[in-house]
Amino acid sequence: MNPEKRVRETLALKHVHSFVKRVKRLIEGIELEDLLDKGGLNPYMIAALGINSIEEAVELFVYRRVERSLGTSFGNVIEAFLRDVLGGKSGRDLDPNCKTRKRGAEKPWVCWWDIIIPRTHEKGGKRYKGIVISVKSGPADINKDIVERFIQHAKEAEEYGYKPYLALTYGKQAFTVAKSTLRAWGLEPQEYLLVGRDIFKEFLGDPDYYEHVIDLMKSAAEEIDIFDLMNKKIKELTGELKRLYGNDIIKLLKDLS
Repeated sequence: MNPEKRVRETLALKHVHSFVKRVKRLIEGIELEDLLDKGGLNPYMIAALGINSIEEAVELFVYRRVERSLGTSFGNVIEAFLRDVLGGKSGRDLDPNCKTRKRGAEKPWVCWWDIIIPRTHEKGGKRYKGIVISVKSGPADINKDIVERFIQHAKEAEEYGYKPYLALTYGKQAFTVAKSTLRAWGLEPQEYLLVGRDIFKEFLGDPDYYEHVIDLMKSAAEEIDIFDLMNKKIKELTGELKRLYGNDIIKLLKDLS
């Protein structure tokens, strides 16, 4: 691996390490009041699902709490990871006017893009000043409105001499709505849409780099055992609830409102 790529990987992995530390703090920071007083436990759902023990109710609460938090934040992590690995910048970071809040002022066109790679790029016999990328986690994160918004900004980017891409970080192929919407606007999906390992094939010339990324992520995950942390938190909260309600799940549920 060349030194430049190694430096990029080191920068990119910092986002993953920070994420792992946040996960640990998230789990360890869950408190009994999150479950009882902050609307964390839905008594109707617990009753409707036929959950009969306090421990099972706590387990559901902790798993859902962690999953929602991870799903929301990891999209930003993988976007930042990709940005560094590909040697790009955020559009908002390229132009200081992106961060101003002047009333009625129109933002520069670069602000919308998640990743901008300011180096020449050839595609379809054309030479571009650089590359702009809109990043979405996976196929399920795409709908017609999102694709049409991409198309609007893609046409603008091309006017400025940049090649636009819509990149889905994982998956084998985009849902039909993405391809059909692009075609409806006269754009060929293979020219604008990248899914999973195709991102690394297009920009790094190496589709197998996807496997390397998985290995990198796995190495970062060795810092914690997420299920061990969750099980400890479940045991802790279950003990606290049983001191208040014994084993009476119905008493707990009726006390939640």
